[in-house]
Amino acid sequence: MSTDLSLRLRAIVDALPLRRGIRVLEIGCGPGEALFDLAFAVKVGALDGRHPKAGELALVRIAAAPVPGGRLYIDGGSPLREMELPR
Repeated sequence: MSTDLSLRLRAIVDALPLRRGIRVLEIGCGPGEALFDLAFAVKVGALDGRHPKAGELALVRIAAAPVPGGRLYIDGGSPLREMELPR
């Protein structure tokens, strides 16, 4: 398995506020059965505005995954933007 990242994905990962010990969930990578400190999504139509109805439903489910104070980032900024999670 290759560990090489595309330049775009490398820029996204480098833009995340990562620190030792946090757990990160990539939206679309699996069921997300554990709680996380940070979640991010790249090219997920439900979150980038392409499918707004699906986005409303997805945000409710995603909001259940992070620990209190957890954060969600999606592509579309420079290269990421933080998205508010419903409380």
